[in-house]
Amino acid sequence: MAATALPVPYFIQPTPITCQSTCLKMMAMYLEREVVQQSTGAEVISIDQIWQDVNAAPGRPSASRNAHVNFKWWLEKRFPSLGFDYVQTGAEDAAASFITKSIDRRMPVLMSVSHERVAGHIILVIGYEDYLPNMSSEGFRIIAHDPYGRFDPELDSSLYGKKRDHGAMSLTSGSESGPGMSVSLPITSVGRRREYGGSAGKYILLMPRH
Repeated sequence: MAATALPVPYFIQPTPITCQSTCLKMMAMYLEREVVQQSTGAEVISIDQIWQDVNAAPGRPSASRNAHVNFKWWLEKRFPSLGFDYVQTGAEDAAASFITKSIDRRMPVLMSVSHERVAGHIILVIGYEDYLPNMSSEGFRIIAHDPYGRFDPELDSSLYGKKRDHGAMSLTSGSESGPGMSVSLPITSVGRRREYGGSAGKYILLMPRH
């Protein structure tokens, strides 16, 4: 089956702690261009400002740093005409179904991941390939924008962290290219593989509803 991928802009996170705000900017620019088709300021707002919004802005639902409910709150403020679903599941087949259905609706999926290199990280799923419902997941791959580069151990790469901008270019679309753009991963790589606050074994997704 051919890959299905959305034309979501890519950005390299400017600091080691801004994966979440970088992914929010990527999602917001896509929704602005392809879904609501009107300006919401996503083109001009900085990744640092988004980080400040989700972690320090008055009225945010949680005072905790990098709280997922704050990501949802930030998106709903910017896109009041869209609904956003925050979902947790421990079932791989359920996660695959949520992801593929969202992509088929032309909606990217923000995901919280962890692995041997990190206790917590945010990536943006923009597509998938070789998915057959109710069939073996062998061959099924997720296509994701990782703002920290080719960070997942599955990718067997050193192009992350300080090397996340290796070969990076600014594109005429206003976005960037870099090693973490459109990486292909198995479904197991977009879940929480490391124990942190009881999240090991879970898939944590945030996606537009409409």
